[in-house]
Amino acid sequence: MTYLTLPEIEALVTAIRTGLPSMYETVQPSDRQEAFAAEANGILDLTAPEDHLLIFAKLESLVILTDGFTMPLPANG
Repeated sequence: MTYLTLPEIEALVTAIRTGLPSMYETVQPSDRQEAFAAEANGILDLTAPEDHLLIFAKLESLVILTDGFTMPLPANG
């Protein structure tokens, strides 16, 4: 299997983070975790096994910072 490079994966994580305000406007609150999980799983599928923990931690930090997508991402987050 061919995986994306770490910088490419990190760019995808950044894109998710940047798109969070849009997700809050377009996705119902009850569906936000599922929508994020679908994107996160897609990214992890493209991530080399040796980079999984690093990328998982970055994705998990978004969940923690937003309290499970119940609050917007903090301005300094």
